[in-house]
Amino acid sequence: TIDGLKCSLERFMNNGSVDVGCCPLGWDPFTSSCFLFSRQSLSWHEARDFCNGQQGHLAVLLTDKDWDFVTRHTSGTFYWIGLTDERGSWEWVNQTPYAMNRRQWMPGQPDAWTRHGLGLGDEDCAHLHFDGRLNDLHSCDPDGQRPPGDTIHNTTCPSHQ
Repeated sequence: TIDGLKCSLERFMNNGSVDVGCCPLGWDPFTSSCFLFSRQSLSWHEARDFCNGQQGHLAVLLTDKDWDFVTRHTSGTFYWIGLTDERGSWEWVNQTPYAMNRRQWMPGQPDAWTRHGLGLGDEDCAHLHFDGRLNDLHSCDPDGQRPPGDTIHNTTCPSHQ
């Protein structure tokens, strides 16, 4: 984008520093936010804490444009987003209620599966499947337990510019 080129030129001319309004290196601009698509293998809680440490939060996808932007950057792999039902109903990490849209979920999901062999608890955290649809997983467990053979879950962290 023009803004991205402006920021790159400014970064080059000022030895890496930029004014407010430019995303840090490695972050992608979208609307008034910057998104980091991290490739670290983390549990949902670890991903949430990682994003908070980056002055951001796990992605909250409230509009079709949000969904399109994030799924365009995450297709082909798995990414955590800021959607959980740990408090009993699906909500975003900013406590905005999630309006259930079955088309956003994989068939049969969310299913709160409990036969995963990881102790008590069901699947309380959502991730984007490699095809861009949602699935609920147990891997949001604070101790980071993952089912045997579980795939790497990357992280998407938006923050305001």
